[in-house]
Amino acid sequence: MGVAVHYRGSVADLDRVEDFEDRVLDLALNLGGEARIWRSMAADQPGRIVRGVTLDLYPGQETISLLISPEGWLINLLEIEAAEQGELREPSWCFVKTQFGAIEGHAVLVELLVALKQHFIPDLEILDEGGYWPNRDVATLRRKVERVQAAIEGLAESLRNYGLSSEAAEDPEILASRIERVAAIVHRTLSQPVEHPPFAYGDEAEYSEAEYSEAAYDDDAYDDAGGDDAGGDEQDWDAVHRANRRRQERLHRAIRERLVQGEDPRTALRSALRDVGLPDLAEELAGQGDEDDVFLDEFDDDDEHAPWRESLLDAARDEEDVEMRIDWHPLQKQSQDLTVRLFRLFVLPDDQRNAHVELLHRGAGDLMGGLVQALGSEDWRPPPQVAVPHLKRALRGAAYAQGALFSLRAEGLVGEAIFAELRAALQTLEHGTLDELRRLRDAAEE
Repeated sequence: MGVAVHYRGSVADLDRVEDFEDRVLDLALNLGGEARIWRSMAADQPGRIVRGVTLDLYPGQETISLLISPEGWLINLLEIEAAEQGELREPSWCFVKTQFGAIEGHAVLVELLVALKQHFIPDLEILDEGGYWPNRDVATLRRKVERVQAAIEGLAESLRNYGLSSEAAEDPEILASRIERVAAIVHRTLSQPVEHPPFAYGDEAEYSEAEYSEAAYDDDAYDDAGGDDAGGDEQDWDAVHRANRRRQERLHRAIRERLVQGEDPRTALRSALRDVGLPDLAEELAGQGDEDDVFLDEFDDDDEHAPWRESLLDAARDEEDVEMRIDWHPLQKQSQDLTVRLFRLFVLPDDQRNAHVELLHRGAGDLMGGLVQALGSEDWRPPPQVAVPHLKRALRGAAYAQGALFSLRAEGLVGEAIFAELRAALQTLEHGTLDELRRLRDAAEE
């Protein structure tokens, strides 16, 4: 016995997956929930990427899976590996149990699915054991939840520790009014216009050799599109995006070339940043003096004791360096430190390619680039309409990097200790980026 919502369907346009993710992420921020952008892929088939969002909206309610298989089907959390391997033959039923959460949470879940059906998943089927859908019957939902909760309480006294919602005792009109309000928030959030154009990684990408070439890189295209000050026009964002992607490809190529020439990863990254015209945080921080004392702490050959794991805030307590460290946001510094670390750990000769290593570098690059462009410096902060899309780009980069990291572990190219450390660093950056999104939202509301 229980109350659950079942659903299944297929995303109509896979090119809009990022828009889909952004809307769900915005909803979680609006309602005080938690959302995590997801990327994972089969170790032997890096082109089969599972994407989407996992969502925790209300305490006591199960995690909502809005993950999408390479075929475009919604999948359960337990089907991720099967989806990566191509073992699923049709869209399967997903479900979320809601009886241990607030009645409002059940209604919000249904309204979310209804909005997704309208905007992204036209064939979505919804089965509501609570009776709220399809008539938005709050009274029936309340009766069913009360019945289930009473049955649970009668099983054993210990079950009272679940902390069941007290909303069932509320005035029906108050409950209905609140559900109507949050339902409006759901539909308003899910119907927002796209903030930036979609883009793809790895085998999904469709870039020509000309776009990858150094000759094709043109700073004027970036400036003409408005650069970091571009507005919300989709055509402008498309031009900015193409320039950013060309710049990132050029950066990675420059890093590889310098590594082949024998430069250490830190020097290769910093030189490559200058090559493509991106800011070098080390130079900005140092100004003058010994750059090695100001930028990265010296790497120890013993990975288990590498000082890169120390937080910038701890490092900033050093009285000699504090004046030069405070200009840049800690997330920017930590992401650049991590990027250097990854190039140090995962370097392959030009005649050897590993799709997961390349995806790891690209994801970390988007994480670093998104944070640099979103957070600016202490002297200048970009406006929210510019910062928010770049923070979401950083979140997607972190998700791709984590997915690639899992595959590299499966291939035996990274040990458990290093895997755990790198994943913890990526998760710390992911959580910090989400905090910045919340901060921007709170500031906008003041």
